[in-house]
Amino acid sequence: MTTVPTIAYYDGWCSVCTKSAAVFEKLDRGRGLVRCVDFRSDDPLIEFAGIDLQTLAASLHVRTPQGEILSGPDSIRYVYQITGRGWQASWTRLPIIRQITDAGYRVFARNRLRWFGRSVCEDGSCSIKHD
Repeated sequence: MTTVPTIAYYDGWCSVCTKSAAVFEKLDRGRGLVRCVDFRSDDPLIEFAGIDLQTLAASLHVRTPQGEILSGPDSIRYVYQITGRGWQASWTRLPIIRQITDAGYRVFARNRLRWFGRSVCEDGSCSIKHD
């Protein structure tokens, strides 16, 4: 029986987002729990999300094996939980801290390309372009 993985939809133009996707894959350790998909690519799993591209561009999203869509910090917490590292993100669920981390994430998500540049890959070599 094949298990459907959690699919993490990230922004491949965002250098921080790309690094986060790499962290998720490292946490997965080849177990097939998480599959990271750049929503700006032509991967057929983008349509599987059932979310329009404008919404996907607003923040990180995950689609759980049960079909639930989580976004922003909840999606990050979920990936850490299913990969056995929930304790590393559990503190972000505490009262007051949750409001602060969630608000901080929203500010980051709106400004990520402006603050951290945009990954530009040509001919297999990647660099950061600041707009």
